[in-house]
Amino acid sequence: MIENIIRGLEERYACRLKRLTGGYTNLTYLMAGAEPPLVAKITNLSNEDTLNEVQVMRLVQGSCDAPVVHEVSEMEGMRIIIMDCMQGGNAQSVLDARDWTRAERIYSRMGQLLAAQIHSRPYQPQETEIRLSNRSALSQVIQKLEFVPAALGRQSLHFLSAAEAGELPWVLTHGDYGVHNLLCEADDLLHVLDWEWAEWGSPLNDVAWVCWFTKHHYPVQSVLLNTAFMRGYLSVNPLSFTAPQMKAASLYRVWNILQRLQIAPKEVQREWVRRLEWTLGEDFAELHGIS
Repeated sequence: MIENIIRGLEERYACRLKRLTGGYTNLTYLMAGAEPPLVAKITNLSNEDTLNEVQVMRLVQGSCDAPVVHEVSEMEGMRIIIMDCMQGGNAQSVLDARDWTRAERIYSRMGQLLAAQIHSRPYQPQETEIRLSNRSALSQVIQKLEFVPAALGRQSLHFLSAAEAGELPWVLTHGDYGVHNLLCEADDLLHVLDWEWAEWGSPLNDVAWVCWFTKHHYPVQSVLLNTAFMRGYLSVNPLSFTAPQMKAASLYRVWNILQRLQIAPKEVQREWVRRLEWTLGEDFAELHGIS
């Protein structure tokens, strides 16, 4: 099936397809030889996330450093999205190379980009094709996930309920913003990829998720990097929020991932339950990066 799709795209666009990794999800291919340079993303027709992604990318076209969608088609029971090929390497590689000076600079730019180009777009009810935050219905999600210990669910509901009254006005959110979904050019220009989890919701969901990701995967450097990120973000959008709200926003993101793991392998479920427990026990005041 995939071979037929690849062959069809190569004939149609007079190019050669090369599988991409490092910031790209699903079956994503560089269409080498196409002019201008293009990328083909291939997903199942049942994958509603890609429909959401297409709507969001079309919405932000021209106002955010994200790929432009050129065509959406179907072939062999799959959906093919043709989009711009953005330059640069996966920004996470800078952290993995332990180049902390450059990483700090990138985190500052990450914050500025998120505030200026994504969160600057307030909730637009008429954009009904784009996913809405399900935070108000999260209690139902928590109650039905049998692989998550009930005690962790009760603790989560406590933190979520305590922060609910102070939820910030909705904006466009990326849903999985961070170095793992950014391409970085030599001059540190950033391009945002993988908008599948984007939704209308609280800006703190993205802010907290960047800090969560960094704290979890790079604990030693997390204060340095999250400080740079928060200062960059707040220089554009001076949000006012509390540590409990940060924890609640992180829990919201973790539970949304847990919801997607109902038929996942047991070891994957156990790992995310462990991450949920870690989130509940973490002091998120430090994640502000601001004294």
